[in-house]
Amino acid sequence: MTGGGDETAASSQRDGVTERLRGLMPAVYTRNYAAKVAVALAVIAVILAAVGFVSYLQVQDRVVSDAAADLEASATYQASAIEQWRATTEADAVTIAAAQVYDTGTVAEIRQYLASAATAEASQGRSLHYVSTVEGTRTIVASTETAFEGQSPSAVEPAWESPLATAMDAADTGTVATSTPYADGDGASMAFVAPVSTGDGAIVLVVPVSSARFQDGRDGFETALLTEDGEPLIGEQTGSQPISQDGVEAATEGRTTTVETEGRVAAYTPVNGTSWVVMTGGETQSLYETNRAIRWGFVAVIGTAVLSLAVAGYLLGRHTIRPLLRLRDRTQAMEQGDLGVDLSTNRQDEFGRLYDSFGNMRDTLRSQIQQAQAAREEAERSSRELERQNERLDEFASTLSHDLRNPLTVARGHVELLGMQLSDPGADPDDLQTHIEKLEDAHDRIESIIDDVLTLTRKGASVEETAPVPLEVVVTEAWENIDNKHASIELDGSRTIEADRTRLLRALENLFRNAIDHVGPEVTVTVGLTDHGFYVADDGPGIPTEEVDDIFEYGHTTSEDGTGLGLSIVKTIAEAHGWRLYVDTTYPDGAMFVFADVFGDDEPDWYGTEFEWGSSSADD
Repeated sequence: MTGGGDETAASSQRDGVTERLRGLMPAVYTRNYAAKVAVALAVIAVILAAVGFVSYLQVQDRVVSDAAADLEASATYQASAIEQWRATTEADAVTIAAAQVYDTGTVAEIRQYLASAATAEASQGRSLHYVSTVEGTRTIVASTETAFEGQSPSAVEPAWESPLATAMDAADTGTVATSTPYADGDGASMAFVAPVSTGDGAIVLVVPVSSARFQDGRDGFETALLTEDGEPLIGEQTGSQPISQDGVEAATEGRTTTVETEGRVAAYTPVNGTSWVVMTGGETQSLYETNRAIRWGFVAVIGTAVLSLAVAGYLLGRHTIRPLLRLRDRTQAMEQGDLGVDLSTNRQDEFGRLYDSFGNMRDTLRSQIQQAQAAREEAERSSRELERQNERLDEFASTLSHDLRNPLTVARGHVELLGMQLSDPGADPDDLQTHIEKLEDAHDRIESIIDDVLTLTRKGASVEETAPVPLEVVVTEAWENIDNKHASIELDGSRTIEADRTRLLRALENLFRNAIDHVGPEVTVTVGLTDHGFYVADDGPGIPTEEVDDIFEYGHTTSEDGTGLGLSIVKTIAEAHGWRLYVDTTYPDGAMFVFADVFGDDEPDWYGTEFEWGSSSADD
């Protein structure tokens, strides 16, 4: 009960909130379906636009993020390539400097060795020079460029002086000193200097450096190699790409970053092992071209959706709202009593059927008005008939003949015997006491029958307490309680039944008396078990098929002195127990009354046997 009350209170609260919200709405909205449709379409359009805008922002962020990641990946790749190129070149310089020819060979042999080493790497356009220190003066002793022999390195290229000093002063012969890129003819070169392993000298490996070496190769991307100060390592490298000092500083700190300036985007990343920075960039317009295409695509989709909603709204109003407005006007005319209003239409869809339904309702209303008086008279006749039936039921409940006949007969017999024995001086007092007890029993049964009839007729039947009752015992007792004349009883099986013993006894007594009254004093009554209950059968002519459906009705009787209560009471007692009582119309040897659903659901199902239902059950 508490849960139901909470649900009711919650429902009332929701209804109250709904009413308050409805009160805030303008009347033109709450009372106008067209306004509701227009608002709904507008809300859908706004939602579509909002979803499209949010989606575009998400895609835009993804495009920008992907472009930045692509730039950073390109810059990182270029930095790795430069690092690998530098490491390979340094290794070549160390390998060439480790030869023994510098200690034992002549100038011609050294020149020949340098020429062969340069020829092996000719594709890179490199030149080799052997610089020796004689009496504190550095001189080019042998070179692949014979014109340089005998000259001072600083005279040939001043940029060699610093790496030569570093390499000559190094204690480790594996040390390689590198110059900054310098102008060399139409291009630029770098010098890699490594001290020779024997003797007092160094090898200068000159490698040409061009901006093409540092290009990504993809359209729209420009790559430059910068110093830690942000200056181009090769002057013409940067092109139109502006240099961001913030990006350079981040790269010199070992981080890869992306910076957008002046309509261009560039990624900065360090070259490991050096102080150099690789910058790879491109135009913002080119990198974000996909973003522009997506933006216009979203605009086209949202515009198409809004236009479609507008067309749908127009069609909905034309084919839905207008017919509803016309139907409203005509039903209002019907409400005012004009039943001749025109409800014809040539539409065959749901609105056409709706118009037809209202037309049928109009026609039906005419006939209903004409039939109202007849229906009222019929209702009055039914009411009078119901009153007569109630009076008849009260009469049946007040009549004690039928169920009282047997105990009265038994009592009359004992009264006669008691009278004869009282006139006999030698009568046994115990016999007298027996007759008195039988009279008391008959009196108790009469009183019980009266109470049951009144209860069944006026208040309905109920079983308040049950107990295990052996079927054989209650059958025997019921048989002894009636005037069975010359009839016989047979019991085909027995079982304990959970029942109200007194009510069950009364039901069996009524069935036994019914068999004797309708078949005769020589009748044989059989009580047996079924899958779900038990039955009471006789060997009489049976019940006519046309009477099977009526035999359990109050007042139904085929005898002049019967009241029609006997079988009604039996059925009511069965239903009070939750059982079903019906007539087995397939039984060939007489009448059979079957009590079903007596033993519960764990017993074999009754359905599927040879029996057929002959009457309604307690569940119907």
